[in-house]
Amino acid sequence: MKIKIAQLVLIIFALSRMAQAVNPAPDGGYPGGNTAEGQNALFSLTGGTYNTAVGLFSLESNATGNFNTATGAGALFATIADENTATGAGALFSNTEGEANAAYGVFALFNNIEGSDNTANGSNALFTNTTGQNNTAMGAGALFFNDGHESNNEGSENSAYGVNALFSNTTGYANSAFGARAMPSNTSGSFNTAAGFQALGQSISTGDGTVATGSFNTAVGERALGDVSTGGYNAALGAEAGFEVNTASNVICIGAGVPGISSVVGEVDDSCYIGSIYNAPIDVTTALAVFVDQDGKLGTQGFSSQPGLPKLGSNEFLRDNKKVQNLEATIAQLQKQIDVLTAQLEKHGADIQQVRAEVQLTKTAPPTATNK
Repeated sequence: MKIKIAQLVLIIFALSRMAQAVNPAPDGGYPGGNTAEGQNALFSLTGGTYNTAVGLFSLESNATGNFNTATGAGALFATIADENTATGAGALFSNTEGEANAAYGVFALFNNIEGSDNTANGSNALFTNTTGQNNTAMGAGALFFNDGHESNNEGSENSAYGVNALFSNTTGYANSAFGARAMPSNTSGSFNTAAGFQALGQSISTGDGTVATGSFNTAVGERALGDVSTGGYNAALGAEAGFEVNTASNVICIGAGVPGISSVVGEVDDSCYIGSIYNAPIDVTTALAVFVDQDGKLGTQGFSSQPGLPKLGSNEFLRDNKKVQNLEATIAQLQKQIDVLTAQLEKHGADIQQVRAEVQLTKTAPPTATNK
């Protein structure tokens, strides 16, 4: 702090040497590099330095805080801390001990008390935050309900860019929302990432009482994973991708409009859905089989842990596979011929049995009388 003050003094001294006198002299200048303009602005100041208060009751409670800037009626009204910047009526109004906060917009960070290193840009941005820290809200109503205790990282390290982004977040930690109304219903879910209009929205209406608590979800695209409530570790890429995933976890959805559920059994954990593959035509002359191993790796070639076996998808494998197919075809043809011969033998056997029976009947028949 002493270094900062010394640097600022040198800058001010240099500028003062260059400045031309004006008549009448500017008002609002006070000892310690403080500037105040407005009823009760910097009213309680005793030893604080380099503060600027412009507006009714701006920085009214500050006594010893330093490097604060308040522009607007009631801006930084209760603060006694250092290095806060508030622009807008009621911006950082309740802040007392929070430091290094920046609020731009009417009632931005209005209820902040002890939270530090927060940035709110937009009317009512981070409005409810009291102790959460290291949050960034850019847009009207962004992170509106955010709150939590810094000792356990509740309501901290969140980033919201867009009107009403992360609107309902209360204690969620380390969430990132980019887009108007992105993640509007998340309350306590953490480590979620949403990029796109109403991505990870859970509901289209903002602040309608819907609660979402799922964590570790990633949604990229307009309304991607739009209905997730308690599901976690899901990933969706594409407009409305995974729009029917709600409570399932570990679901991967790739492609616009891919619902992310089974048409037979509904939601399934640990599942993967990719659009534009089923019934899509391909060039069969260049097509190769696709393999997947136990690690989920896809490819047209692979290796075997058993020595001497060719690579899957290699020319050697394809030649050997062709040989096997030819051999299988030959075996199938031979089997047909064997079946025909067997049927013929069975028929011949039946004929022989019939002849034997007729011969036997002839031998046992009684002699008949003849004319002499």
